[in-house]
Amino acid sequence: MDTMRTLNYLSDLKETRFGQPPPRHGLSLLWWFAHDCVQIDFNGRMTAECNPTNGAFGFHRFHNRDGLLPYSDLPYYEVGNLSSTDSLPDYVTENYSGYSDSSNKDRIIVSFNPRRRRFENIYVTQHSDQVNFDQNHTYCISTELIKDIQDLSRKDFLRGRTNRSEHISIDIHKSVQGETCQNIINELIQDIQDLSHEESLREPTDHSTDIPQSVQHNQTNPSQSEKCCCALLCCSLLVLLLIIAGTAYLLLKMEI
Repeated sequence: MDTMRTLNYLSDLKETRFGQPPPRHGLSLLWWFAHDCVQIDFNGRMTAECNPTNGAFGFHRFHNRDGLLPYSDLPYYEVGNLSSTDSLPDYVTENYSGYSDSSNKDRIIVSFNPRRRRFENIYVTQHSDQVNFDQNHTYCISTELIKDIQDLSRKDFLRGRTNRSEHISIDIHKSVQGETCQNIINELIQDIQDLSHEESLREPTDHSTDIPQSVQHNQTNPSQSEKCCCALLCCSLLVLLLIIAGTAYLLLKMEI
């Protein structure tokens, strides 16, 4: 079989069109599974909250005779056949027509370790006909994606909303942007302080009384003028940079 794609983010799942459009039940089935059937510990191990071996929720053995999934020493179990269970929540079964249509097309398949009571792998797939599954629309679901689904309400999940996994890069960008602006401000302040210090060193000290007052005035004014010009230039540059940063952030937010 070809290398199977692993879905790591909600955007990956949305791109596959799994469980879409209604009356397909795959998304509601996956949300139910993530919230009611599995818990993920700090080591990424997926503890089963339901027992596939006893047939609860319509779980039954999947024998993988056609090689749909990778070979495993652990047994596979399938869930989601609405014609063979009445124990799934109403929100999963509500669009089931009872006919041979897309309302009963989607399935979840898990490899289950009964001794450790863990799911080793989770897959989503769909029927290509009444008997066979579509190998081109079969995907492995990562633990990160399961955790992301657990963080969403069912309404937000069905609407295609995203959460932390989708915003990591944005948050990093905002952080870097904020740090960059702060660094620029700090550097400008330091430049102004350094410039003021250099100018003060240039001003005459010990022999100032020997220089006529008119000459002192002429020497001091240019130095003060340079300071004012530099300070004004730095402030203008700072305002411009903040405007650019704010505009970039607004454009980024609009794209999202």
